[in-house]
Amino acid sequence: MRLINRLSVMATVVSTIFLASCAGDVYDPSKEPQAPPAENPFGEGFAAPDGFGWTMITPVKLNIEVKDDFNGQYKYLVEVFTTNPLHDKNATPIAAGVTNGNTSYITEINVPTAIEKLYIRQTDPKQRKEVYARTVPENGGSMNFKLYYTGVDTRATGNTGSAFEAAKRAGFIEPSHKDSEDIKPLYDETKIIPEVPAVSDGYVQYNPGALNAGAKFIIGTEYTDDVPFKDNIRVHESSGRATVFVQGVWDLSASGKKLASRLDIYVMNGGKIIGSKDITIDAQNTLTIQSGGSVESQGGIFYLGCPAKIYGSINATNVKVNIGTPEIYIGENGSIKATETGYFNSAQVFNYGVLSAGKLEFIKTTVLNKSYIENCEDILINGSQIFNYGDVKFNGTLATNNNTGTASFINHYQATLAGSTWNNGASVYNDGLVQLTDFYNTAVGEIYNSCAFIIRNEFTFVNLILDNGSITSDWSQTANEWLPVPTITCNQKVDVKMRNSSIIKADNFILGNAPNNIVGEQGEISMIKIRQLTLKNNGKTSISGNLVFEREDTNEYRQLDVTCATTGYDESKHSIESCSGIINGGNEGGDPSDPEFPIIVEDATNYTFAFEDNWPTYGDFDLNDIVATIDKVTFAQHEDGSVGTYTLNGTLQAVGASKKLGLGIQFLGFAASNVVELKGIVEGVTSNSTPLGFEANQSNPVIIICNDAHRFIGNSENDRSYVNTLANNSNNKNGAKFEISIEFRKGAVQPKDLNINQLDVFIISKEASSKIKRTEIHVAGYAPTDLGNTKLFGQGNDKSSAEAKCYYLSSENLAWGIVIPTEFAWPLEYKNIKNVYTNFVSWVTSGGKEYKDWYTVHNGQVFKE
Repeated sequence: MRLINRLSVMATVVSTIFLASCAGDVYDPSKEPQAPPAENPFGEGFAAPDGFGWTMITPVKLNIEVKDDFNGQYKYLVEVFTTNPLHDKNATPIAAGVTNGNTSYITEINVPTAIEKLYIRQTDPKQRKEVYARTVPENGGSMNFKLYYTGVDTRATGNTGSAFEAAKRAGFIEPSHKDSEDIKPLYDETKIIPEVPAVSDGYVQYNPGALNAGAKFIIGTEYTDDVPFKDNIRVHESSGRATVFVQGVWDLSASGKKLASRLDIYVMNGGKIIGSKDITIDAQNTLTIQSGGSVESQGGIFYLGCPAKIYGSINATNVKVNIGTPEIYIGENGSIKATETGYFNSAQVFNYGVLSAGKLEFIKTTVLNKSYIENCEDILINGSQIFNYGDVKFNGTLATNNNTGTASFINHYQATLAGSTWNNGASVYNDGLVQLTDFYNTAVGEIYNSCAFIIRNEFTFVNLILDNGSITSDWSQTANEWLPVPTITCNQKVDVKMRNSSIIKADNFILGNAPNNIVGEQGEISMIKIRQLTLKNNGKTSISGNLVFEREDTNEYRQLDVTCATTGYDESKHSIESCSGIINGGNEGGDPSDPEFPIIVEDATNYTFAFEDNWPTYGDFDLNDIVATIDKVTFAQHEDGSVGTYTLNGTLQAVGASKKLGLGIQFLGFAASNVVELKGIVEGVTSNSTPLGFEANQSNPVIIICNDAHRFIGNSENDRSYVNTLANNSNNKNGAKFEISIEFRKGAVQPKDLNINQLDVFIISKEASSKIKRTEIHVAGYAPTDLGNTKLFGQGNDKSSAEAKCYYLSSENLAWGIVIPTEFAWPLEYKNIKNVYTNFVSWVTSGGKEYKDWYTVHNGQVFKE
């Protein structure tokens, strides 16, 4: 072993009582034999901070409660993982136990400091599993888990009212229209349309081109399609009005008539206004069309600039309403049908009949639809509010031409919006049915859904509230279920609230431009059910609250923070029911039963112990003099929580020293008197019939794995050649396996007694003589065994002190060994660890706060098999 004036690297897993750094340098030059200090291999003046315990493992106390659906009749199985078992199929629990509503599952564990989350899997008596993730406190401590939602639990109120009422309670402001109640009685046709007067009732003979104020003029039935009435009409007096009754045919196309007078026009049953060019009835007029009456305008534009009550029909190539807030009322049997464009600007439209157009445009218009808006290719609702209590159907695109968020579509109870593509810029409030091929709302606008969104292709959104609402694709008769939306996506920051048994169901859920926040709120649990999740940037996406998150894929995203219940696809026990019925039936599970005992816990965390052998003076700190791993720990747990059989599998991986070294394990958590049987494979000798014994004259149980590490790993006797520390060396070998199996008395030993911090792996650098105890080297904070030599305390670079409970730390607060909670590629011979692992020094000097995963980045100068 050659000494190099370089990095002093020492790290260890320590129990909580040993974490504090030692105080004061207790080196006493009068002690014998003397070991003078060596130069600091880190460099002069280098020291670890006071209080740094060199630990890469955090102690955590867990208190876990379940929501017991079986009134304490059965036990729930609770398992603790450091990786998500839904995504890591090889994940094994580091702890497990049982509980129900009467008791909590309480235990103590140790987790690597680089681990940010613990995953708790609950298996209920029907064998249904849910996983919950929680963040590990930075310095460990206590963690209290409630494996259920703890917020206010209010029941869903059903779908008997308006989504708008719920939306207003959530803080949304309802755009106003003329009357929030049914306005139909205000426009009773029998009360609105007067009878056609007789001559004696004030009939005024038509004077071509003009009527006197107060005149009532009849275009009689003698005017037909073949011989229509063709004149324009005006009123003589500038402030007067006249009334025109159309019983026959009035042709306004000959001169492109513009009715600019003050006429109250009634198109009676059988009467009609026709035109083949542009026709204008401007704002000074009124127009009422009786049932059976009509306006027929083909070939031009019918400009309707005045208030209109339509109980009959308007059929035109184009209809344009383009004055300030006219009221357009369409009665039960009435209709406005434009083969090309229906354009409404700054109007109020009350539809109890049929409104249709090739392209229907609403600009700053309020629409109350109680019946049908149909046969439209495209609908534009720029700056408009649509209140739908009936059916709105279109074949192309429903859109806005700006992204100001001023437009809104309110789809009330039992109403339907059906079509191809919704595109941009408007808010949607729905407690009816929205059925579209694509929904794109990529910039502004709120979505409040308390019933059904059925999307056949893609749903894109920004802000979304679901209140007993669902987002799915169509119902499948063959699969007998609501299908998932093929793609749900958003490239903006997402804010989603889900409450009262709501659900999002998708094949592919794509999120970008985080932070994104999806939260489940009050009422019965809601659900996100997806096959594939894609996060397109590094921002945080949070999914939390009263939710269950079902996923089929196993992608693990560091930027994804899920704290609600999670399950595999179709594995959740929860049934989700909205206005469309049961959207998710839930996993019914099997017959209820208790977990089978013993419970087998298998902690497959690989712990690597790496030592320098020159204590009490510094060495070269390549940390490969002895490298040993604990590869797996397995134990069987009784129903009372105590451990039955315990098995430890380990490997001596490398020997980078030229002197004889030994390897041992001191168990700190149990007494030898609690052991029923000890057996295993140690130093190549199999012992199956005769139990192996613990070392004599020890207060704690101690097992010596080997007295000669070179021999144990495969060298011949007295061959001190390095093994597995030089690249491409002919002496390199497979590591030497060892296994220890211990059977305990029932009830005597708890899982916490076997935590890694209760396992003291040490090396022996000098065997005992008749006068001097053996020289042991432990990780920082661990005391030597009863057979270890303490006379070297305070010599060389060491400042150990039994009185101060300070062990195996140097005067610069450095240590002679580390334990890394993973598979570790140790440095090659003569390679200082600070040069090989470039983040190591920063980890040390920060007191372990920075680069907690320093052991994941190296320069390649490590041993590789």
